[in-house]
Parts: sequence; structure tokens; C-alpha cells
Amino acid sequence: MNTGLKKEDLIATKTANSFFVGIAQIGSYTFFGILTAQLWIYGLVLGLGAIAGNVIGKRFLAGMSVKQFRVMLILLMVVSGLVMIVQNIEWWL
Repeated sequence: MNTGLKKEDLIATKTANSFFVGIAQIGSYTFFGILTAQLWIYGLVLGLGAIAGNVIGKRFLAGMSVKQFRVMLILLMVVSGLVMIVQNIEWWL
């Protein structure tokens, strides 16, 4: 966000990265024989859900101002960081 990327560009970059990582994972898991028919079905169902989520998210993102997006992004990072800290504290206890 500080480099001047638009919210749509930031989301598109993350999506493209996740897509290529997912393709590499599918290839690796298939090569090692880990993917079963049941896991393929789960993956296809999750993929369809992700498509629906992307359509809804795109509409939601279009109605959000840049300031709102930045606040939501920072809030999500703070909450994620707190969750990781709490999980690690529980692990040490």
C-alpha cells in the first residue's frame, strides 16, 4: 500500500501468487501420489467456493474506498498477529 499500489492491484498480485503456488502444490502432491479421488473432489468443491467468493469480494471491493481498504488491511494484520502470538503463548505453556 505504501508503494502506491491500488487496492485492486494488491489483491490481483496476491491472487496470482496464490494461483501459481497452488499449481505447484497440485503438481507436487500428484507426483508423490498423495492426492486421492476424495481429495480431488474436496479441491474442486473448494475451488467452486473460491470462485463464488472472488465474485462477491470483487463487488465488495469496488464499493470500498481506499481509506476503508487500508484500515481493513491493517486491522486484519493486527488481528492475525495477535492470534499467532496467543497460539505461541499457549504452545509454550
